[in-house]
Amino acid sequence: MSYQTGPTPLSHPARPLDYWLSAELSAITPANARSRLREIASARGSYMGAWAAGIGIGASLVLMGVVLAVRLGTFALIPALSLPGVAIAVLCCVFYVRVRDRLPQTGRALVNRGPGSLRGALSFVGFILFAFIGLFALMAKPSTWQDSALLLTLATVLAFIVCLLVVGIIVPATIAGRSRESLRRKAATDPHFRALLEQDLATWRDPYGNAGYGPL
Repeated sequence: MSYQTGPTPLSHPARPLDYWLSAELSAITPANARSRLREIASARGSYMGAWAAGIGIGASLVLMGVVLAVRLGTFALIPALSLPGVAIAVLCCVFYVRVRDRLPQTGRALVNRGPGSLRGALSFVGFILFAFIGLFALMAKPSTWQDSALLLTLATVLAFIVCLLVVGIIVPATIAGRSRESLRRKAATDPHFRALLEQDLATWRDPYGNAGYGPL
């Protein structure tokens, strides 16, 4: 379902914004019921999750540069990885703040093939780690477990994989899974964002019928 915004406001919205934002109305509405507010929350959460993942990946590159520099004894890797990491993190942070404080364009197709909740993300990450560790345990030679340097390298690689899984899967899934609560909290604490919602409520039209603006 896609929605359109008309050029002029309605004479008076059928319901005030607080009514559509209320947690009580959301609690008695099926979780899969669609509405304009829920589409805004979903799109906003998807964009915020994507940019938050970018921030985490940039920070992971900085951390990786420091760890590798210490392990290999050469500090040339610090700027080689840290400078791109800082650039990625700063750029993604700018876009994160941008999408957090504005209404998203819900007409754009958003494809999210990752887990949509924290529980799903934890299950997915756990499966990947279990498969990785199990594969290594099956293929490792008995002498491998006596090589402390190799085990330390493995632990470093595993820690970096966990870091990437956290920032690339768990963080976006958590943000997307809490997108409705985040929108409700933002509307309650940010007057500018609330004004954007009020304006959208006044100009929004359901192109297919007489559906309400919410619930959230």
